[in-house]
Amino acid sequence: MNKYDSFEKIMVYNFTLGAGGIGDCIKFFMFALNICMKTNTRLYYKKNNIEIEKYIKLIYEKMYITDIINLSVKNVEPSMYYSTINYDYIIIKDVFYFTDEVKINSKYLFPIETKYISIHLRLGDKYLETDKNYVLVKEDTRKFSNEKIYKFIEDNRNNNIFFCCDNNEYKIKIKEMYNNITITNCNIGHSSLSNTSPQQVLDSISEFYILANSEMIYSASCSGFSKVASQFNNIQIIYGF
Repeated sequence: MNKYDSFEKIMVYNFTLGAGGIGDCIKFFMFALNICMKTNTRLYYKKNNIEIEKYIKLIYEKMYITDIINLSVKNVEPSMYYSTINYDYIIIKDVFYFTDEVKINSKYLFPIETKYISIHLRLGDKYLETDKNYVLVKEDTRKFSNEKIYKFIEDNRNNNIFFCCDNNEYKIKIKEMYNNITITNCNIGHSSLSNTSPQQVLDSISEFYILANSEMIYSASCSGFSKVASQFNNIQIIYGF
């Protein structure tokens, strides 16, 4: 950042509503930043006035831009990196931070003061409990194993476990099965969908924050949400799929 203003090449990261969820927003920016750091390119984050931008912010305010005036500037979107994305980049907390609203809301949703570990299960967009007319990938499902989830919980019966899932019915089922499971009481919403309310976005980011501050994360299905959460504070992540 000491050299940032001297770079002549410029790239603009353009993350719009529908481009992906919270994990996607962060990981694709970090991937673009990694490229720019290696090529002495000034990276800007284009503000699109979406809810995510209110609660997860860049540490360096100068990296924000509101309009792309110079048409010769390279404009990048997450879809351009789908085939090349990797997670080999600097620690996320050196770039992004959570606002106080997220921290306060997280305490309200998850008032646990002791250490805890987390489980994250993404069932997929097919199982989102919302109006299906707004779901972008209606047949999106993720492979997972009930047996592996049960075994992990039973092997960690002496630990407080935060269970996070994109389907409320499933997480209530797990809560009823095990005494050491804690879940949040909120209306689940995918931040990429146009019918997701501002409160749902805040709650989703709060759950992301809770994951990021646990001792470790058990990722029960393939999802960038838990992977990126583990990278915020560089905590251990175990894959169960």
